[in-house]
Amino acid sequence: MDETLKTTVNDDDLVKHIVLIKKWIDQYDQFLSQYTGTGDGKHIMLNNAGLTTNSFHYETGRGGYFSTNSGTSEGQTFTLHGALLAYKATGKQIWLDRALKLSDALLNVLYQDKPIPDEPDVTWVPHWLFNAKQDFKSQQYFTNMSVVFTNGKATIKKDDIFKVFSVRAADATLVWDSPFSQVNGKSYSIKSLDYPDNNIAIVTLDENVTGNFLVVYGTNTGDVIHTNDNYDAYPVWRKLEQKETVCAIDSLAWSYDCFKLLFEATGEEKWNKALKSTAESIRHAFHIDNAIVYIAPPRMGYDIFENGMYRYSSRDVPEIYSQNKVTGFIDIHYPQANYGEGQIGKGSVNASFGKDDYLLVKMSSKQKLIMKVALDEESVYQEDKRWVVPLHLDGSGKMQTFNLPASSFFKSSDVFWGVNYRGNADGSKISDGKSTISSETVIDKNIAVQEIVMNKVSGGWAQFLFGMGSTPAFPFDFKYKTNDDLDFVVRDSKDKPWRYRLPKTNGGYKVVTMTADLFTSDSGDTAFPSGSFSSLLVDCAASKSEIVIDYLGKLTTLPIGSNYATLTLSYAGTEEADVSIELVAPMPTTPLTYVPYVAPFDYHLSDGNISSWRGPAYSGYQTPYIWQELPKFTDEFGKNNQDALGVNLKFMRDAQAAYKAKNGIQGGFAPVYFWNRWDSIQYEHQPDTWGWLPAPDPNVNWGGFQYRAVDSVARAYFNDSSNELAKDIVMDFFRMIDTYWTTDFNMPTVFDEGVAPKNTYDDTHMACLLIRALVNTYISNQDRNDRTLLIKLINKSLNYMNKFHIDVDSNPFSKSMVEGTFSTESANAQWYGFWGGEILSALAEIVINTRTHVELW
Repeated sequence: MDETLKTTVNDDDLVKHIVLIKKWIDQYDQFLSQYTGTGDGKHIMLNNAGLTTNSFHYETGRGGYFSTNSGTSEGQTFTLHGALLAYKATGKQIWLDRALKLSDALLNVLYQDKPIPDEPDVTWVPHWLFNAKQDFKSQQYFTNMSVVFTNGKATIKKDDIFKVFSVRAADATLVWDSPFSQVNGKSYSIKSLDYPDNNIAIVTLDENVTGNFLVVYGTNTGDVIHTNDNYDAYPVWRKLEQKETVCAIDSLAWSYDCFKLLFEATGEEKWNKALKSTAESIRHAFHIDNAIVYIAPPRMGYDIFENGMYRYSSRDVPEIYSQNKVTGFIDIHYPQANYGEGQIGKGSVNASFGKDDYLLVKMSSKQKLIMKVALDEESVYQEDKRWVVPLHLDGSGKMQTFNLPASSFFKSSDVFWGVNYRGNADGSKISDGKSTISSETVIDKNIAVQEIVMNKVSGGWAQFLFGMGSTPAFPFDFKYKTNDDLDFVVRDSKDKPWRYRLPKTNGGYKVVTMTADLFTSDSGDTAFPSGSFSSLLVDCAASKSEIVIDYLGKLTTLPIGSNYATLTLSYAGTEEADVSIELVAPMPTTPLTYVPYVAPFDYHLSDGNISSWRGPAYSGYQTPYIWQELPKFTDEFGKNNQDALGVNLKFMRDAQAAYKAKNGIQGGFAPVYFWNRWDSIQYEHQPDTWGWLPAPDPNVNWGGFQYRAVDSVARAYFNDSSNELAKDIVMDFFRMIDTYWTTDFNMPTVFDEGVAPKNTYDDTHMACLLIRALVNTYISNQDRNDRTLLIKLINKSLNYMNKFHIDVDSNPFSKSMVEGTFSTESANAQWYGFWGGEILSALAEIVINTRTHVELW
């Protein structure tokens, strides 16, 4: 026998032969052809531009999350991939023509008509959601409508109202600009909502209260989202902001597949460029860089304080928080106020400041102002346990970066002069009238210092007298820099001057501890008298002297190894101000388990900036095979493709161990891994653990995540049949499915926490994912017993598919709108674009990888 035949499936072993499978592919072509175009405006599978719709039937996606007119990057890339594999399997030109139409739409819409970059660009990624059917209005939300409630009930009449979000007291405010905002003040829980028609909402509260309350509500009255427009669904259906892209991170691997097949099919260099850029995007997107963030923006449009930050304001006009719709950063507007301080911070951080640690702050302001960072040793404020550092923002509006080591933080109670520590640099300029003195506050490496320049005429004098409420006693420190001749002068209680010639500092700062024995009187005395000082000053000892002064007194800085419980960022100015926060985080970064070779949940770009919110990692979002198929690399950690594959497969194996620990069953995958990072910890799981809910994508029990996971690992095994870890992962999964698929058609589709897999509904898309995983494993696995199980499950899956296949009638589409598909609810004409794409891919791969004497088309 030809050795290569051993790595193919024998058609004679299949209960549904290649002739039938090719017929299924052919009939899906008929279905797509029938429903390409505008049709009746509702039942469209591919529109004229080449976009794939999410649902053929009327269905508001994800339970109302997005419009029934939508398509997704998932459906678009799967359908394109399926068409390209169908072309490869059949050689039929119609599939390549369709694929090229789909690829044009992919570039023009999902990639927002940005040209394929000549050099890799990690921001060149597809957006996830678009309008594929017909125009619809975007949604708007309104936050301050006064409504009269009587006995806890009110009727609201507004055109096209779709939701009432919240009700609050008339004097209560929203913390940030979002319909999901928390409330400052009294809020009322909504017991029930009723919408008798499109223009009326009846609201019933939990409390039987009467009065005028403020209501947050939404309407379908925004700008039109046209067919072929991108949009996003959070916090409401909205047009994208300028330079915004919300990328489904798993779509990067799917796009990579498509570009590779397009390059193989056409030989066009543009697809090779797309491949190279997407390869860099994948590696970049997987790289999350630290475990802890104190203050950082949320997901676009979500709760600004979702990572456990707090806010407090004693200002008579409180500040207003919002998320910048272009950059994604946190914007804070401080209205002019008469008094008070506005704070944003993070409690219970319970951290320590090591020798090499520092705090990274990235923020900007449109006004010159001072923000203050404070570290509190205790969770309850105590003045003697607070360490502070002022941040001097330059007012440019450009993001500034502050790296704050322990020595930046101080206690200023023993500093008696210094603008950075006391808020002013009062002093008097004393001269003969002809000599000149200037004094100016300047910022030197985020420290406000006083720069004094004295020009003395011959025979004259020029001095700067420090203004202090009370004068100190020896010893005290004086921090300064000068390269000129200057005397530090202390006048004793009888106003007699005593001098000390300041050492020159050669461009740097010097701290001199002032003691009595340093000083000599003008008459030559060296015994400084006891008692208080009458004044302190610096005296020009040359024709021109310059000095930069930091402080007088005793500055205590944060000791290495200090613990702190709370971090606060605050503004106490009375003037109106606007600041923007990108990040406040402890550094250096803490390595995260599995990073950077496991995909996090989110990849959201605003004006080229990647949102710091990345979320936990889902086993069903992983594509371990991608590390085998990317161009060879050695990264900054000295790791290569094989290392990355090993980490990703370990992640998948660990997911199986966690599933077994929770369910007592070997083979399934725990759905979510929660890193020791703020955007995982917010879901209330222990750091570095696996779990189910709560999680950002609530569909954690969806069987599709299980079958995608095993399908991705099986492809890695197909790529390298010597990979025993991949083999163990997939075979354990198949044995589990064999155990719980107990009758002909009860294929497990739900994988809940703490119970065995079960079938509560049917899903042919899952069956085809399973088939593809089985076929890829069969080709690589030569173990006789394993192959017996694999063929058994392949045939069981083919029978399952056959049960739901709807043949195209001799009078096509006369009996069912979804003829040619594998709809599990044909009476409702239910069909999904991403189902069709995945099924088409799987069927094409069976044809490609099966040996048969039946002649191909």
